[in-house]
Amino acid sequence: MTSADTATQPVSDALAKYAMLSVYYDSIDDQFTVSGAPSIAIPPEVKPLPLAEALGILRNDPDRLAKALWQIVRTTPIRQAHDDDPRYPQEIEPYLSRADQLELDDERIKYRRGASLVSACLRACHHDDRPLFDALRQATEVGTLRQNQGFKDVVRLLFNEEPEAFISRIDEHWSDTWRQIDDVEREVGIGIAAYVEQLAATAAYQAFIEKRPRWRNDTKRAPLTVYPVSSVIKQSTEQLWTRATVTTLATGNYHDLLKAADPANWHDGSDVISRSDYISDPMRPDDHSQTAPKPGVTGFLHEVAAMTWGDDQAQRAEFRNVLNVTQSVEKPPRPARPTIKVKFSLCRSISSDVLWDHRRGGITMNEGFLRITPLGRSHWRITSRKLLKFSDRTPYSGGTGLTDFGQMLNYLAPAALSWWVETETYSLGQRAAASQLSAPTSEDGAA
Repeated sequence: MTSADTATQPVSDALAKYAMLSVYYDSIDDQFTVSGAPSIAIPPEVKPLPLAEALGILRNDPDRLAKALWQIVRTTPIRQAHDDDPRYPQEIEPYLSRADQLELDDERIKYRRGASLVSACLRACHHDDRPLFDALRQATEVGTLRQNQGFKDVVRLLFNEEPEAFISRIDEHWSDTWRQIDDVEREVGIGIAAYVEQLAATAAYQAFIEKRPRWRNDTKRAPLTVYPVSSVIKQSTEQLWTRATVTTLATGNYHDLLKAADPANWHDGSDVISRSDYISDPMRPDDHSQTAPKPGVTGFLHEVAAMTWGDDQAQRAEFRNVLNVTQSVEKPPRPARPTIKVKFSLCRSISSDVLWDHRRGGITMNEGFLRITPLGRSHWRITSRKLLKFSDRTPYSGGTGLTDFGQMLNYLAPAALSWWVETETYSLGQRAAASQLSAPTSEDGAA
């Protein structure tokens, strides 16, 4: 690190959230599957900060700064052949020097080389191309490829296997592997080749960080660590709904994950959700005496969510909703680990405040899922998907032109929703640390 190591006065929580939203706004272009609304349509009162200013604010918040830098790094392409300079935005140089950027690119290139072979093997299987797989299997016998750290780490992160077992399993269980690839693609929302490449970028960054102990903060000591791998954001430019699918790698024990995934705990450590309580009646959201519903049974969750775009308390939007939520645990035959699932959908949009405008409702779509899939005894793939649409406030927003913020939040939604979903997966680790849960001794919950 460079000047980012310097201790300064802590920044206000509201301003730090505004800065995080701004970082996501400035760095999500490559994650879009459909272009969103233009930023020029956003009123000046809520326009995100320039990237340099946002990072300057987060410099005072090491935890958020680390997350912001990872968001920028993983959405920046590696420099191409014959390029002398890396492609990272110049605004990150005070925190990631030019020499560090070149070293990180070298690490990413090395990992991508091995990951490309993993991807090719999987695609050959998925396309039912045995001759191609046989040729690729011979390529894996080359020592330099077999020993490539990217090849080994991506296989472990994807299937929790060693390279030899990975190649043998594809060969011996061809149909099962094909179906498993299909399942992964449906869950994470992108093709297996793109997902493997993003796994390689994550593994390379982790290796890069391992050489820099000061960059790790306290995550190494947390009972549950999470690392976002991929974000897929899609917005309908006609209907203005936005969908974000975020896939994260986690290391921790089952008991911590089950507790952290409970919808009643979603507010703990979240930058967006300030309150989440079970209720018995969606028309009585202030009665929080309801206990958690049994697994597989749908209950009602009162949720308060807010987005911030400044240090002023008035520069925010807050939404009170009631969600239908169902949490379940799928226990396969031993020794496979349980899969945790949470589904949610909008039951009732109670009220909302955007700037000075208070009204009933405010959200017309709010649905999705959280799925925690085991990759081994202590490794997990967490996929969180959220579909969101804010109501059009135009008829009553009280302004025209730039002061009419009717669809403002839907224009901000690609960045805001990506940040929202990722902060929820990051907060899984914070919840586990805060609760100080002890790992159970039963087989189902073993770490």
